[in-house]
Amino acid sequence: MTTAARPRVLILGGGFAGVGAAQKLEDADADVVLVDRHDYHTFQPLLYQLATGLLETTAVGHSLRDLVERQENTSVHKATVTAVDLDAREVRFAELPPMAYDYLVFGLGAEVNFFGTEGAAEHAFPMYTLPNAVRLKDHLLERWEAAERDPTIVEDGALNVVIVGGGPTGVETAGAVAELYRAAFAKDYPTLPQDDAHVILVEAGPELFSMFKPKLREYTAKALTDRTVEVRTGAMVASISPTRVTLKGGEELKAHTLVWGAGLVGNSLVQTLGLELQRGNRIGVGPDLALPDRPEVYALGDIAAIVDEKTRQVLPQLGSVALQSGEHAGETIARRIAGKKTKPFKYRDKGTMAAIGRRAAVVQMLGGRTMTGTKAQLAWATVHLALLPTNEDRAKAVVDWAGATFTHQRAGRITVESE
Repeated sequence: MTTAARPRVLILGGGFAGVGAAQKLEDADADVVLVDRHDYHTFQPLLYQLATGLLETTAVGHSLRDLVERQENTSVHKATVTAVDLDAREVRFAELPPMAYDYLVFGLGAEVNFFGTEGAAEHAFPMYTLPNAVRLKDHLLERWEAAERDPTIVEDGALNVVIVGGGPTGVETAGAVAELYRAAFAKDYPTLPQDDAHVILVEAGPELFSMFKPKLREYTAKALTDRTVEVRTGAMVASISPTRVTLKGGEELKAHTLVWGAGLVGNSLVQTLGLELQRGNRIGVGPDLALPDRPEVYALGDIAAIVDEKTRQVLPQLGSVALQSGEHAGETIARRIAGKKTKPFKYRDKGTMAAIGRRAAVVQMLGGRTMTGTKAQLAWATVHLALLPTNEDRAKAVVDWAGATFTHQRAGRITVESE
């Protein structure tokens, strides 16, 4: 235990899980310390909209201090975790002195899994962090600007985009890039040939969206094709260079951009903890989300293998899972500090969904009910607006979505360079 007058709850990570836990500890008789390597919270489900100019940076990233500013018991630090000593109950940082804890919340999230693909780490554009999205947006704009100055590079694939992964990240990104190309860029760069700007979605499996019912998979493939996305299933990427993507079968695609949305693994720090990890470097937790042999340590969100009490399956790495697990952990710790009984975690499944483009989306509810088209897009928007951390963020998103729906405008398609 720490020597402080009241217990210290140390939260590592300012994502959905960490913020959810911190906010539920607002009234706890404890000192809550939230540490993240950034000073902002990232709304990851909408990163692809930032990358394609649909949303601006401040609609996807929000100050962590703003999110807990009314909590007198909570402090926020910007620092990188370097080591965790579970036996000593101490965490070390690159920029801060070591910090002891009474309760520890792991919400460090995941890292991109390139599956050992040659050149991927150096040349691919992941879609997991705010810098990832900004970097992709700037790169797309730079390629079109370069092609306008020198149209001969179009033939070399300067405008082509290959997107790896047939799950929500890949599908949503493919649809958004295609709409950016065919609507905004077609007007911005009228001298460049749209027919020579290809958006290619590559999926190793036989179909897109394997978690959905067949009719939703068929709808998704058609919606993408209608938006000029070239869908390639049963194809795997062997290697990536700055201007070429080589598939396992030997085919070489000319493309100056490859977006990676194929998979995640738990934060690499978990490998130093001396724990037996589950698939994808995820930490196994008990019904209350604490480590089985360490009741003072909680693992949440993408870094945790949380078993759904109803299906007995490990829950997916979704923002809703992270937020709900964070809120539950915060409530549980607060109840333990107050000497009250705790409850096991119960995930409230609001369905699996994805937005493919304007008036095109898919939703599959827990009971099997499905939706497509405008209704599905409204359901998707409702769920995502609820997940956004503040009313200000919700208002920004609604304004940008409305503009894109009715006018095809992409207000965020600008490049800002430091001088």
